[in-house]
Amino acid sequence: MLEGLSVYRSLFLDYSVLLEYSDTPVFEELLRLLATGIDVYVDKSFKALHYCILHIKDPKDRAAAAAMKRICAGLLAEGKLHLIRELDIDKVAVNINEIADGCCVLTTRNAIFTKRLYEKNPYIACDIAILANGVLNVFDSSDSLFFNFPQQETSRLAYNSSYIETFGSASISDIVNTESGEKYELVKRLSGGAEGMVFTTNVNGYIAKIYHKGIITPLRWAKLKKLTELGISGKGFCIPKDLVFFRNSPVGYTMTLGKGTTLGTVFDGPDAMLEHFPDWTRLDVVKTLLALIEKYLYLHMHDVIAGDIQLKNALIDTSSDVYLIDMDSVQIGNLPCPVGTEEFTDPRLWGKNFAKFLRGLRDEDYSIAMLVFSVLFCGLHPYATRNGAETLREEIINHNFPYNFENESEFIPVGGYDHIWEYLSDRLRTMLFETFKNGWSYDTLEWLDAVVKYKEDLENFVYDDPEAYKLFPKSDYKQRSVDIEAEREALKAEAERKKNAPAHTPSPAAAAHANAVQIKQQEAPQTATAPINSAFARPSAPNSDASKPAFARDPFVHVPTGRYIPKDQLGEDDEPAKKKKFFGLF
Repeated sequence: MLEGLSVYRSLFLDYSVLLEYSDTPVFEELLRLLATGIDVYVDKSFKALHYCILHIKDPKDRAAAAAMKRICAGLLAEGKLHLIRELDIDKVAVNINEIADGCCVLTTRNAIFTKRLYEKNPYIACDIAILANGVLNVFDSSDSLFFNFPQQETSRLAYNSSYIETFGSASISDIVNTESGEKYELVKRLSGGAEGMVFTTNVNGYIAKIYHKGIITPLRWAKLKKLTELGISGKGFCIPKDLVFFRNSPVGYTMTLGKGTTLGTVFDGPDAMLEHFPDWTRLDVVKTLLALIEKYLYLHMHDVIAGDIQLKNALIDTSSDVYLIDMDSVQIGNLPCPVGTEEFTDPRLWGKNFAKFLRGLRDEDYSIAMLVFSVLFCGLHPYATRNGAETLREEIINHNFPYNFENESEFIPVGGYDHIWEYLSDRLRTMLFETFKNGWSYDTLEWLDAVVKYKEDLENFVYDDPEAYKLFPKSDYKQRSVDIEAEREALKAEAERKKNAPAHTPSPAAAAHANAVQIKQQEAPQTATAPINSAFARPSAPNSDASKPAFARDPFVHVPTGRYIPKDQLGEDDEPAKKKKFFGLF
């Protein structure tokens, strides 16, 4: 399928190719292509999305993790992996256009990268190859892509208002079965609502949602089917697992059981926060936020837009254990999400019928920004103001964001919230201010990147003021404090311990195996070095750059113009700035 790509000298590789094709012959074909010596460029999302995959730990992604190791091991050994240090698609596009002639972008139909191209419409001058439904579609520019390969339209099912007929509604003690014949007994009612009831089942760790009569539409059932086909089973996703039937009629689905309390109940101001988590510091809040953003990005990677993001649609057990719930309403593919919460929805969408159109990643970006502020501020809304307008809606419409860079405003709510803003990182404050005051939009990946950096700063105790580490700085609430000097000394001691730690001593069995291998290698002819588990392995000259460890080389140099180009393309007038190493992904 990829044979046509052999004519290119360089390739911009999107992470979606690894995620979607790592366990198919296409990936092996890609390895053979890259082994020919082609230069490969990636942007910062390549690493960020892969870390999301690693953190989610869904068994179905094991092939993607293994594929990343093979790709990076080969390319780094050859000095052929180059990093474009950007996340925003407009800036990435500029860098792609500055790569030497003979470049091609390789991505997939429903990738985040591809969707951003359609949304922001940056011009890419080189060829773009899209993998879709087992076919490689190549276009000579982004304009050609947009014209000849339009985005999918809303499914006709969105306009079908009929209901699927059912013959009875299952309840306690009833047996429901899946399409494969697996049986679940409904044991105990957990909750109920306008749509249906949720029951525990006889299968440990699984619950069932059973809809009331007259609720299941063709759109809803098609969406549930697609969600079950995704096969997402990573921890933290209470997503439909199997469709269930009662008396041969569709009645609902099973899903994993989440743990904890709704985020909206916990993140509801100082009293609620300190009641549920009295030992938390600011770092715990940031870890919670990071876990949430990664889960939403994981959905984006699988062509799912949550749609109705709000604090009550997640459970929290610990800062690292959060669960997305009420996921049967999400948008998947061309099947729209019919619901949304106004306070978390971009005002551009107010008044629209959510069930009749497809939301984009940009729409989700606004909701993620709302989530970032609300979690960092322990439940506060960004437009909540002191002595403000009568309704929150008015504040949103007028962009009455009460915070500024001077950390002074008579409109900032008090009661524990009033000093959180001044202790956030400068980058997060800038992004929040530009979003809610000036109407800017940042990609979800940019929010992830900013939150990760803030987390690292807190973990490394870079802030000198102890108030920066408290849940509610400069307040009278009884809360956990941090001894900065003691923590810094502990970090130094740990670093010194690792530095002086003795080398790992192999087990007797491992040592015997190593000796046997060494003897065998000494007996073998020395005319060549056989490749070992890599399509890229080849002999290296003793003093060549390729013989150095991957982390000791710098395949990319940052030049003052903002362009990122390979070393061998630096001109006489290109004065390299301080080198930044591409350390690989593991």
